[in-house]
Amino acid sequence: MSIFTFKEHECLCEAEQKEFNDFASLDGCPKLHSKPQDVASVRDVKYLGIIKDGEYPKAHYYIGASWFIKDKCAFVVRPKVEVDYVKLFMTALEMNSENEAEYFSNYYYIDFEKPAIKTNALDNVITPLLILHYISLLKHLVSKGLKKGYVVREENLQSKIRGRILLQRHLTKNVFTKREDRVFCRFQEFTEDIPENRILKKALSFSVRFINQYDSFKSHLQELTPLLSVIGSAFENVSEDVTIAQVTKVNAGKIFRHYEAAIKVAKLILRHFDYSIDKASDETQEVRPFCIDMPRLYEMYVLSLLRKAYGDQIHFQVKGSHKTQVDYIDVNEQIVIDAKYKPRYEKGDIGITADVREISGYARDKKILKALKWNANIADKKGKLLPDCVIVYPVVQVEENDNGELSGVVAENACSCKYEFDKNASIVSQCDEIKAFEGFYKIAIPLPQKANGSLAN
Repeated sequence: MSIFTFKEHECLCEAEQKEFNDFASLDGCPKLHSKPQDVASVRDVKYLGIIKDGEYPKAHYYIGASWFIKDKCAFVVRPKVEVDYVKLFMTALEMNSENEAEYFSNYYYIDFEKPAIKTNALDNVITPLLILHYISLLKHLVSKGLKKGYVVREENLQSKIRGRILLQRHLTKNVFTKREDRVFCRFQEFTEDIPENRILKKALSFSVRFINQYDSFKSHLQELTPLLSVIGSAFENVSEDVTIAQVTKVNAGKIFRHYEAAIKVAKLILRHFDYSIDKASDETQEVRPFCIDMPRLYEMYVLSLLRKAYGDQIHFQVKGSHKTQVDYIDVNEQIVIDAKYKPRYEKGDIGITADVREISGYARDKKILKALKWNANIADKKGKLLPDCVIVYPVVQVEENDNGELSGVVAENACSCKYEFDKNASIVSQCDEIKAFEGFYKIAIPLPQKANGSLAN
């Protein structure tokens, strides 16, 4: 089996081109698109969005692993930098609402219907993603209280009768053995110890085991321990005794919609570890085909930084007209903010026109202006009839100078680079002006890198 490894936005290395061309020339071999696909969901992405760029295949905005020809040829796409995925995925724990948590769940997909791909190139990326997303969902779920329901129990009760006496078992266990103070009964009990909660607790146990064993979590244990303690306490009266058949059959039900996403991810975790908690400690070199939408993940990471600095004045995924929506607005500063996962911005403003047009549309959309409480017929105190717009983008590599300031390995016209926003300053004041356009600014926010991370070769 052949595995072709790409890096984001790059073609295959020259040594692998000939081998891939041999596969591509086979009868019945799938054909790559020549342009990026326009898909509604990450589930619809084929071959990790890899396209044919001239004569060569080229990776796009997705990372992960995917079969090109089942059991014969697979693609793996890695990020350009050694990203600290645990820190990146920790943003899931900071989501304030169910809508944000649901948006988070839509940027990755694992295909359990296809066979695993043997590769260690992704360094267990998908497992910490699944687990931290699951912990975030449980955080929201336990804040509302666990669902209760009626379960049927059979128990040998002492000095009391509940429900119906099971005569045959009562005779065998009590009468014939002269235990006259006992009655074997079947009864219904209204309790939290229901199959749905058992599945959630089982997946929680797998998650805690993995967190305690995975090296990349060690620096984050101080943040995770109090939260895991709160969640664990909420499930104190719930058993982990659940069968594979129950896992398959259980669903959240329409009444408890906040359970739906949590049960869905719990099932993914249980399947990921093959329903055996011992699998949580295995060093595996196999991954199920999966795909992560890096632009959407970057949006969530930037949201966490904005919320950390400015709190609820930052609104996320604000809907406009004609099914459009902008990534963020700041209702206090009255600005429109959009994240663009396009590292090319570090080379200047080349190719920025299309993005400026798109964001200009948001700044003129009446629904978005209403959310900003902006009156387009009256100039603001600075004499502007329309709100300022900010583009947030990543840089490929950053360095820290002797003064503790961050600078990207970027071109002369590139934007200043920050790891976080200064809550004591306005957002616009921390950006660089895009001089060709009135009221447009940009700021570089890099993805978090591992302590010893460096630019991939």
